[in-house]
Amino acid sequence: MNNKPRVSIVRCTTYDLDAVEAAIRCALEPLGGISAFVQPGQRVLLKPNLLRAVPPERAATTHPAIVAAVARLVFEAGGQPIVVESPGGPYMARWLNAVYKATGMYWASEVSGVPLNEDYRSVNVPHPEGALLHRLDIVQPLTEADVVINLPKFKTHNLVGLTLAVKNLFGLIPGTTKMGYHSKLQDRSLFCEGLLDIYTYVKPALHIMDAILGMEGEGPSGGDPREMGLLLASPDGLAMDTVCAALVGLEPTAVLTTRRAVARGLTSGRLEDLEIVGEDWEAVRIPNFRMGIEMPIDPGLAKGPLRAVLQKISSGEASQGRKTGPLARLSRWLGTQMVAAPYAGPKCIGCGFCARHCPVNAITIVNRKAVMDLSKCIRCYCCHELCPETAVELRKPWLGRLLSRG
Repeated sequence: MNNKPRVSIVRCTTYDLDAVEAAIRCALEPLGGISAFVQPGQRVLLKPNLLRAVPPERAATTHPAIVAAVARLVFEAGGQPIVVESPGGPYMARWLNAVYKATGMYWASEVSGVPLNEDYRSVNVPHPEGALLHRLDIVQPLTEADVVINLPKFKTHNLVGLTLAVKNLFGLIPGTTKMGYHSKLQDRSLFCEGLLDIYTYVKPALHIMDAILGMEGEGPSGGDPREMGLLLASPDGLAMDTVCAALVGLEPTAVLTTRRAVARGLTSGRLEDLEIVGEDWEAVRIPNFRMGIEMPIDPGLAKGPLRAVLQKISSGEASQGRKTGPLARLSRWLGTQMVAAPYAGPKCIGCGFCARHCPVNAITIVNRKAVMDLSKCIRCYCCHELCPETAVELRKPWLGRLLSRG
């Protein structure tokens, strides 16, 4: 009997609702269809990526046609779907309504009948299986769901490489509580451990990836749309993330969440350990896909002890070593050279949104422009991700550009 995790890939080049629904049916067929995941009467939480209030054509959010099509299938199976998401910013009606409107969720609700969450409560829950986070702050509707279907968007991400199935579940942490998680998990590797703890708590039954129009470059919100023409489906989010990385020419463990999952034994991170059905993944690979500025550097450019330091930094693990001493200080300094720093660009209007949502209070507004205190900045890129004007720019120091061939 074949027990390999299965990932289904189908082509879909349009967001026409009927075409999307047909493509999702096709993707789910080798997985047993929607009835393999949803039983009559079950409450089904649909978790799209609704990062912030931007239109679907920006490719920063899950397209409403994906949400509507999946909702239709859930209704068909006798389930009761609801769209639940906590994007960046406050977890409250006024903010969520603006996000719903801009991202097309009101349209998705109208054409499919799926309700949009209006319950803005949160709850703290135990997670005994967590490796790092033994308690989680989550949105209340998650505790009331029988099934979770994860609907991520294929995008680059300046913190973890790619934001895929695992990273999308961070949106179940309520509103500005996310800032606290960024603050206490300042090291990238620790942050990804936290993401995996969220993943192992939520345990989505199904993941359906919107890769019809993805995002390359400076994602997850400031990059460029990239036509990919694909939909993926799998009951295993880590298997899906492994395939997605390969589709754009990356080693799966170049995605930091997958790398940490391999270390924890949650996945092998190897394509040969998966069953890929539908399209031949090599035939639908996306050529010349542009990653963001925060890809791991090449330690082979350095020699001797510096190479070992860079290997730690490139894997996001430098800060887990000694906290004092010459090597630790060198590691921290090199770490600041290897990662991009945020700056307010010419489009900044001094609205203060970034300052209010910085998890370590590293931003002030001076003369109607944001000023980042880089000595406090933890490089979580919340400011870049959430800026309503897309005015925050990421710049890598000269040494980082040199060593990463940037």
